[in-house]
Amino acid sequence: MPQMSKVELYAAVRRDHRAGVTMGELERKYNVAWRTVRKALDSAWPEPRKPLPSAAVGAGSAQGGDRRDPAG
Repeated sequence: MPQMSKVELYAAVRRDHRAGVTMGELERKYNVAWRTVRKALDSAWPEPRKPLPSAAVGAGSAQGGDRRDPAG
Protein backbone atom coordinates (compact mmCIF):
# COMPACT_ATOMS: atom_id res chain seq x y z
CA MET A 1 0.00 0.00 0.00
CA PRO A 2 1.51 3.38 -0.99
CA GLN A 3 2.38 5.91 1.72
CA MET A 4 -0.47 8.33 2.42
CA SER A 5 -0.82 11.42 4.54
CA LYS A 6 -2.41 11.14 7.98
CA VAL A 7 -5.49 13.02 6.79
CA GLU A 8 -5.92 10.55 3.93
CA LEU A 9 -5.33 7.64 6.32
CA TYR A 10 -7.96 8.91 8.77
CA ALA A 11 -10.46 9.37 5.92
CA ALA A 12 -9.81 5.86 4.59
CA VAL A 13 -10.17 4.32 8.06
CA ARG A 14 -13.48 6.11 8.64
CA ARG A 15 -14.76 5.17 5.17
CA ASP A 16 -13.89 1.49 5.64
CA HIS A 17 -15.35 1.43 9.15
CA ARG A 18 -18.64 2.82 7.84
CA ALA A 19 -18.58 0.00 5.27
CA GLY A 20 -18.47 -2.53 8.13
CA VAL A 21 -14.76 -3.33 8.43
CA THR A 22 -13.79 -4.19 12.02
CA MET A 23 -11.11 -2.33 13.95
CA GLY A 24 -8.78 -5.35 13.87
CA GLU A 25 -9.09 -5.62 10.11
CA LEU A 26 -8.39 -1.88 9.77
CA GLU A 27 -5.23 -2.26 11.89
CA ARG A 28 -3.92 -4.99 9.61
CA LYS A 29 -5.02 -3.34 6.35
CA TYR A 30 -3.36 0.00 7.11
CA ASN A 31 -0.55 -1.39 9.31
CA VAL A 32 -1.34 0.90 12.23
CA ALA A 33 -1.95 0.42 15.96
CA TRP A 34 -5.40 0.29 17.53
CA ARG A 35 -4.86 3.74 19.00
CA THR A 36 -4.47 5.23 15.51
CA VAL A 37 -7.69 3.55 14.37
CA ARG A 38 -9.50 4.82 17.48
CA LYS A 39 -8.19 8.38 16.93
CA ALA A 40 -9.29 8.26 13.29
CA LEU A 41 -12.78 7.19 14.30
CA ASP A 42 -13.02 9.80 17.07
CA SER A 43 -11.81 12.80 15.06
CA ALA A 44 -11.86 13.80 11.41
CA TRP A 45 -8.51 15.58 11.75
CA PRO A 46 -5.30 14.22 13.22
CA GLU A 47 -3.86 16.22 16.10
CA PRO A 48 -1.21 18.71 14.98
CA ARG A 49 2.44 17.78 15.24
CA LYS A 50 4.32 18.88 18.32
CA PRO A 51 6.75 21.75 17.67
CA LEU A 52 10.39 20.79 17.32
CA PRO A 53 12.68 21.84 20.15
CA SER A 54 14.80 24.88 19.44
CA ALA A 55 18.40 24.39 18.31
CA ALA A 56 19.70 25.84 21.57
CA VAL A 57 18.20 23.02 23.63
CA GLY A 58 20.78 20.29 24.11
CA ALA A 59 23.28 21.88 21.72
CA GLY A 60 26.27 20.72 23.80
CA SER A 61 25.05 17.15 24.21
CA ALA A 62 26.09 16.15 20.68
CA GLN A 63 29.79 16.54 21.57
CA GLY A 64 29.63 14.39 24.69
CA GLY A 65 31.89 14.78 27.70
CA ASP A 66 32.51 17.99 29.60
CA ARG A 67 33.78 21.26 28.18
CA ARG A 68 36.45 22.17 30.74
CA ASP A 69 39.75 23.50 29.49
CA PRO A 70 42.06 20.48 29.04
CA ALA A 71 45.15 22.62 29.84
CA GLY A 72 43.73 23.80 33.16
